[in-house]
Amino acid sequence: MDRFFPSTRRCSACHTKGERLGLSVRSWTCAACGAVHDRDANAAVNLRDEGLRLYNLVVTALPPGKCPPSLIRASELPECGLTA
Repeated sequence: MDRFFPSTRRCSACHTKGERLGLSVRSWTCAACGAVHDRDANAAVNLRDEGLRLYNLVVTALPPGKCPPSLIRASELPECGLTA
């Protein structure tokens, strides 16, 4: 996963990337859709969804009959284009 992925400032409801948030900001409202977010809960949802998206990319790239691994390290799969 990109180390600069905007997990905190990306709205988990509409996926709009908002402005940078200071560390003292614990909740915020999305300017695009009006959803109110707890900073940490929103980041957790975004990180989960991004992890599942990346896992799905790897699984769909597997040859037919190959079982998907239970753990995938993006650094071990540069041919999948998952590294930054």
